[in-house]
Amino acid sequence: MIGDDKGLPASIAGLFGAALGLYARRFPFYALLALLAIGVQYIVDAQVMLDSGLLIGLDVVVGAFLAASVSIGVAFDVAGKEADWSRIMTAASLRWGVVTLISLIALFLQWLFIPYVFLPASDTGYGILLLPFIVLWGAVSLGTVVAAIEPTKSRLRLPFIALGKALSVSAQFVNLGRLMVLSVLLSLPLFAEILLGAYLKSRNIGDLDFWSGVPIDMLTLGPLQAIATLFYIDFLRRAKR
Repeated sequence: MIGDDKGLPASIAGLFGAALGLYARRFPFYALLALLAIGVQYIVDAQVMLDSGLLIGLDVVVGAFLAASVSIGVAFDVAGKEADWSRIMTAASLRWGVVTLISLIALFLQWLFIPYVFLPASDTGYGILLLPFIVLWGAVSLGTVVAAIEPTKSRLRLPFIALGKALSVSAQFVNLGRLMVLSVLLSLPLFAEILLGAYLKSRNIGDLDFWSGVPIDMLTLGPLQAIATLFYIDFLRRAKR
């Protein structure tokens, strides 16, 4: 399912532009999935369960389907293959479980460095000491793209293939600089959620966990997943040189 890389731009700015253009090509479909994801989480968690742990779990599961759909749609478009929304959703449903698993692993890594975000800037070298953790998290997060679009004969082996290929390709020296750019970009919604959460808490807003996280997560996930998908295809291209 991986798309042809011949038409992809070589520069980072070009990849950003191409990814956002591909996202915009199917924007109504992706936006509808994002809004449905927000709605499902609002109804099930914020209104029924009122449990922050379940909210996080549901966010990962629902977000994984959105991520798989965007990666698959972008890969089809890069390859120049026709695919309507039903074909994309069918393909995403087959990869949903593995994408969810990789997303959970990425979430675990995120929890490892999140406590250090709240330290004084001088204690983290003004963010420099956090960079290796963010880059590792970014490489693992790239595994969601691999899990969604990498051809495989065995679905049981796909989680190992996804993690192994994401880490091995992104860690190659030729890709390290771009991996750092991608990882920092992927982390921006997280920091936005932290800042929004602090603001909403100061305003005594109810359902803080939902409003500070879910809308930002779901609305930014699609464009960022499109960018990550093109970066992965670009990493493969650069690794072959």
